[in-house]
Amino acid sequence: MATATTTTAAARARGPERDFEPLDTAVRLVTPERIRFQYPLAGPFRRAVAYLIDLVVWLVFWLVVGLILLVLALLQLGGSKVIGILLVVYFLSQWGYGAFCEALFNGRTPGKRAMGIRVVTVEGVPIRGAQAVLRNLLWVVEWFLPFGYLPAIASMVLTRRFQRLGDLAAGTMVVVERRAMAGGVAAVREPGVERVLTWLPTQVAAGPELARALSDYVKRRRRFGPDLREEIAAHVAGPIRSRYALPVEATNDAIVCALYHRVFLGD
Repeated sequence: MATATTTTAAARARGPERDFEPLDTAVRLVTPERIRFQYPLAGPFRRAVAYLIDLVVWLVFWLVVGLILLVLALLQLGGSKVIGILLVVYFLSQWGYGAFCEALFNGRTPGKRAMGIRVVTVEGVPIRGAQAVLRNLLWVVEWFLPFGYLPAIASMVLTRRFQRLGDLAAGTMVVVERRAMAGGVAAVREPGVERVLTWLPTQVAAGPELARALSDYVKRRRRFGPDLREEIAAHVAGPIRSRYALPVEATNDAIVCALYHRVFLGD
């Protein structure tokens, strides 16, 4: 009895220690449908390389536009008009490049795509256009302050999700994508899957954990009979069926395969 009491007391004494998790580079989220996602966070180094790639892309764009306007100026326009156009194009491209790309390409710029990272909301869903604009406009604050990029770096270091000031204001974070290689993506062309695709939205957000589960299921589903497929797929298909109000005639297997198509093939 004494031993049990001592053990319990020791366990209670050690209990608070388990509340302190070591610093890691992942954020774990649970959707309202009880699907758990784990997103590897993009650290400052990876984001800095993506920024440098975007800077090169922007400089090339600016060089091309500048040459075009210079040619137009030599041909027909006056010098003052060209300067005015250059200033407008410079402002729009400088502060609108990131916002435009992230809003149009689901949280990715060319640099982020090259580094395999994406901007999502803190809930783990795709960002809206207003969030893309807000997080990029705040680069003005982070760039023009006397200390250059130090406010952004300090903010990323001091926040658990590596969020800079723009991320904090817009409610966003940058995560690492772990998508399957294009050559290893299998297509499931079955009538039931095609019908479910017509009921799903064109864009479906999926974290790395769900993406891996979808890929593993589709690659191995032919090893199982129809009944076992339905049982295995029910864990993912159930919440998805409720979320998108899919009809009862859609099988769990077809729902998971259709979701796989949306995530990996975009169709």
